[in-house]
Amino acid sequence: MKNNILTFSDHSRHFKDCIYVYPVVSRRSQGVSLGINLNINNACNWRCVYCQVEGLVRGKPERIDLPRLKFELDMMLDWIVNGKFIQEYAPVGLQRFNDICLSGNGESTLSEDFVAVCEIIAELRKKYTIGKDAKTVLISNGSEILKENVQQGLRIIAENNGELWFKIDRANPSAINLVNQVSIDINGVIKRLELASSLCKTYVQSCWFRVDQIEPSAELVAEFVALMVQLKPYIAGVLLYSTARNPALPEGDNISQVSPEFLTNLADQIAENGIMVKNYV
Repeated sequence: MKNNILTFSDHSRHFKDCIYVYPVVSRRSQGVSLGINLNINNACNWRCVYCQVEGLVRGKPERIDLPRLKFELDMMLDWIVNGKFIQEYAPVGLQRFNDICLSGNGESTLSEDFVAVCEIIAELRKKYTIGKDAKTVLISNGSEILKENVQQGLRIIAENNGELWFKIDRANPSAINLVNQVSIDINGVIKRLELASSLCKTYVQSCWFRVDQIEPSAELVAEFVALMVQLKPYIAGVLLYSTARNPALPEGDNISQVSPEFLTNLADQIAENGIMVKNYV
């Protein structure tokens, strides 16, 4: 972090001497988000072409040093709630504490310590009397939702003003394979999202971008809108965004931001079906 002020373009996972906890400001939070990175070895089971993690590898996280993570989160929450962190680090207009967010250098739910981390978050939210003004957010690709420990963690998150932001970037297997570099069945995605939504308030989060300066096709958009309509009974809304920083992977060399008009048009098509949409241009 080059100076004290947090920016949209700098989402560094390194702050002070912390290993796991890092503050950011983002378009989606519209304030300070206190991130928790459980994937300090940069391991994930997906390889999204827009990923900004340097040195991303396939795999799962190492075991978490839980006392260290708790110390870091305790310290940062004390600084935010009782100190002057917001005034010193957040830019004008974004000086509010929005959330504690499980979002790091890979898929958080792969961690064997996922439930324990959720319990730490719940304990410290209670310690600092963090109410409904600040959420607990899990950003996830949804791949591990069928596992009992992940469901247990989701229940804890839900009890702590929680939300799941479930990543769905495209709506057909071939497009998903190109964007996320995984082979998955859409029916499986739907099944996992339905289950997740029964445990925790769930939004679909979706990233859109140009490839070789060409915006996504009308066919891709129509397929995605149709899937959102199918998921409407289970989701609280759809969160749309585009790439804000350069991808770290060589596969992402040819991608760039879509136009504001593209995202607005996509948002309008979804909203026409009675679905809440937030468009983070």
